Amino acid sequence: MLLSRKDQSSAIMKIYPTFLFVLAGSSSVCSIAAAAELATCSKPYEEAQEEKSAGHLKAAVIHLKSCIAPTCPKFIRDDCLRWLDQAETALPTVVFAARRDGKDRADVAISCDGVPLVSSIDGKAVPVDPGPHKFLFMVPGLDPIEQSIVIREGERNRIIEIDLESPRENEATATSTASTDADRPAEPGQRGTVKRTLGYSLGGLAALGAAGFGGFAIAGNNQRKDLERTCSPSCQPSQVDQVRTKYRVADACLGVGLVAAGIATYLFLTNHGEGKDSRSDAISIGFAPRTSGAGGVLQVLAPF
Repeated sequence: MLLSRKDQSSAIMKIYPTFLFVLAGSSSVCSIAAAAELATCSKPYEEAQEEKSAGHLKAAVIHLKSCIAPTCPKFIRDDCLRWLDQAETALPTVVFAARRDGKDRADVAISCDGVPLVSSIDGKAVPVDPGPHKFLFMVPGLDPIEQSIVIREGERNRIIEIDLESPRENEATATSTASTDADRPAEPGQRGTVKRTLGYSLGGLAALGAAGFGGFAIAGNNQRKDLERTCSPSCQPSQVDQVRTKYRVADACLGVGLVAAGIATYLFLTNHGEGKDSRSDAISIGFAPRTSGAGGVLQVLAPF
């Protein structure tokens, strides 16, 4: 049945609002979807820039791989592709190796700055952010081993190798070696060398003591003569004390020189019979100056 022109116009006017509503609804749905896609791409786009600026290249690479999706806007994809290439080029990688008794060990768990990095060593390169890091190597039955290492930007496949030996074993070995060395008696040749060296040193000390005695004694005599000539018998007590001090120092130098000379002579004489007597030579030396300032008491005790 054919409709009249009036009826056709009336039917079209009824359908047109419905068409407009459907068209508007479709446009809204498309706009919402586009906005959601833009938000999904813009968040990793921004986070990638922040991580890259902070030197966290591993996190930056993860975000950049999210914003190069085909659904992202072209300008975002272009930037993310360019930054991804830069980040992957700058991201360092390390290769771990562990040995014990000359053999490779794979059962080593490694953490970086307190964060687990690998559960075992498989020989593959591991990406690590540039900068200083503390690596902790954990092996069953051994104490953890820590290493502080600076990883440089752009460094590729750097080998980090450790020797899996327990620090407690090292300390026990060192302590045992030190105790053995301390308890082991010195060989006769070594004792003879020590005696000769000590004898030469004491001989030099005896010479210095003699020189000091002569110098201070002469200075004291000269000053005493000056006082006798200028102010005696009414010299100031401080002037007299200066003379006495020089005499006391001269006496002390003489005592030290005599002690050193005596011990040096004893060492040289006993050094020839070192191989015949295995006793350790213990020498005790004492010098007590007199309170009056003139001389002192010298004591030398040595086994014969």
